Amino acid sequence: MLSFILLKPVRATLIFLILCTSLNSFSQNIDSLKSQLQSIRHDTVKVRAYISLGTSYEKSNLDSSLFYFQKALDISQGIVRKFPTYEPDVLHQIGLAFRSLGMRDTAIVVINRAMAIQKERGLKEQLAKTQFDLGYTYQGMSDFETAILHYDSIIARNIEEKTEYDLARAYNFSGLCSYYLRKLEPATQRILEAIKYRKEKGDTAGIHRPYMVYGLILKEQKEYEEAKSYIRRSGEIAKLSNLTRRIQLAYTNLGQVLVLQDSIDEAIAAFEEAWEYQQKLGWTPVDYYNSLAWAEEKRGDYRKNHEYMVEAVKTIPATYALKSKADVLIGLVNAKIFLADSVYNDFTSERNKLLNEAIPHLERAWNLVNPINARNVKLEVAETAAKLFAKLRRFEEAFEYSQIARELSDEVNDRARTEAIAKMTTEFETERVEGENALLQETQKRQVAQLKQQRYLILAGLAVLVLVAAITIIIQRNRVKLKKANTIVQKSLEEKELLLKEIHHRVKNNLQVVSSLLDLQSRGIEDEKALSTFMEGQNRVKAMALIHQKLYQNEDLATIDFAEYAEQLMAELATIYPSSGEVATKISAQGKSNFDIDTAIPLGLILNELISNAYKYAFGESKGELNVSIESLGSGKHQLTVSDTGQGLPADFEIAKVKSLGLRLVRRLSKQLYGSAEYYYEQGSKFIITFTDTLERKSI
Repeated sequence: MLSFILLKPVRATLIFLILCTSLNSFSQNIDSLKSQLQSIRHDTVKVRAYISLGTSYEKSNLDSSLFYFQKALDISQGIVRKFPTYEPDVLHQIGLAFRSLGMRDTAIVVINRAMAIQKERGLKEQLAKTQFDLGYTYQGMSDFETAILHYDSIIARNIEEKTEYDLARAYNFSGLCSYYLRKLEPATQRILEAIKYRKEKGDTAGIHRPYMVYGLILKEQKEYEEAKSYIRRSGEIAKLSNLTRRIQLAYTNLGQVLVLQDSIDEAIAAFEEAWEYQQKLGWTPVDYYNSLAWAEEKRGDYRKNHEYMVEAVKTIPATYALKSKADVLIGLVNAKIFLADSVYNDFTSERNKLLNEAIPHLERAWNLVNPINARNVKLEVAETAAKLFAKLRRFEEAFEYSQIARELSDEVNDRARTEAIAKMTTEFETERVEGENALLQETQKRQVAQLKQQRYLILAGLAVLVLVAAITIIIQRNRVKLKKANTIVQKSLEEKELLLKEIHHRVKNNLQVVSSLLDLQSRGIEDEKALSTFMEGQNRVKAMALIHQKLYQNEDLATIDFAEYAEQLMAELATIYPSSGEVATKISAQGKSNFDIDTAIPLGLILNELISNAYKYAFGESKGELNVSIESLGSGKHQLTVSDTGQGLPADFEIAKVKSLGLRLVRRLSKQLYGSAEYYYEQGSKFIITFTDTLERKSI
């Protein structure tokens, strides 16, 4: 039935808001609704009735649910000319049904089909609502990067077309997902836009949502008093509308800020208030126990901290987001570490028992966060793992996780971004005052100009001086305009530089995702040749990712130091091949070795192939040397040399006739760089790559 729905031709629609409103007019009794179908003649009413039946069955009988949804879809496809909105909205509703059942991958396929039809038919408002639900589906899967792409797409389309379809929600949820990723600068920008938009529209009821997220951002910036102010305002507005879920969230977040301020008793009181509302919602007490445990940890009562975390883990609901489950599990791991290092510090067996009990919870948390892009939670898990294994004297595992934590920390903690966020926040809070001051200054300038003009009229005899003064004023104004123009240009350049860094950062992240996918896919491969092919592909992706990483970390975004890149690439490849431990390496550079991305990427791939081949085939079980040198030949020409003291290639080896993919790639990339690849045997293999940099290639 499912495949039948997805492959059915798509030609008609139904506005979802109208559908949901109309469904309430039907009897809640399914049998009654079925009997009403016998007397319904209008096709649009039949569509609503079948949708109502499909929704009624979606959680109890999937086959029946899909049967009625298919009925609605068939009718909507038959009335497409008169009612073009019905078909994609029926598909939209089917996608939401799959999502409610936890079948999110299927939901994404169906919702995308609905969006494709809406785009084709120019249904802009419906498209915004459907795309928002697609973003929300990815958000529920903890794929926050993809969710942000969809929310920002809605924002960009509204700005371009001067519409406002789902704009407030898109602003808010884009900011919230950026906050989850601890990308505080874009989170702040989006949330301030959401607040401003809702204020302009007079949306006093819905403004509690961006207020809450802004409070969380301020908490991360350690602006605790301001954070509490926004969280309290959010809770007060939610109370006016009796929004139980939002009220409990306000109390929970308020308690967290109070814990950070060491106001533990006040924090616990806030958590108790939150629990009262959570019980009304029928929730498990996992959040309540987790919050109390954190408060007791800050107080220093590690026994209570451990007791509460044990209860929290027991009550984790199946519907909890992956990152939230990992948060609770890592909280229990830390509780066991705190208890072992405090109460049981002098009791070796009890201490080690607690630490070993933490390992399964740690492994479960890592398995939850490793596939998703929640960097802040993944960083906490990696740091905790390094700490736990070090305490158990399992130093190899501790070092592995500490390296992961270091890389994640470089991404999460960015001082420049924090300063930019603080500046943006200050500008937002002082916007009104600055506007009033600017208006006052402009008024004063006009009054001064009028007084001067009157004086010049009175002093008609000093016409020459008046002319000189007028010329002076014109020159001064031109200077001011020029200064303003320069300021705008400078700001634009800074914004573009930040954007370029972000692009390189995202490309690097995407390449790392590809590398991780290749790694995961290769785990089930038993054929050594196929596995080797996967590893080579993964190494090439890593080589390109490293170039983008070097670019966004450099002050000069245009070029990278290739000698430094070669050293880092060689170090990373050395961790992959067992023979590398016996190989001494040397990297040298003569003359200019800074290249832009158009030269660095093919050159990096060449270097990756030659170093990998040397580690795999040159040395065997023996020791040896591996040397890389980069030399400028002048006039835009350069030479890359990779040599080793290994056994070398066969005597009849000719690089021009080679059939291996790696060396064919070396030759092809060398030609792409307007150069050549040559091989010599000199007490080992020696490859000489000559190439031309980008500037010289463009002039040829």
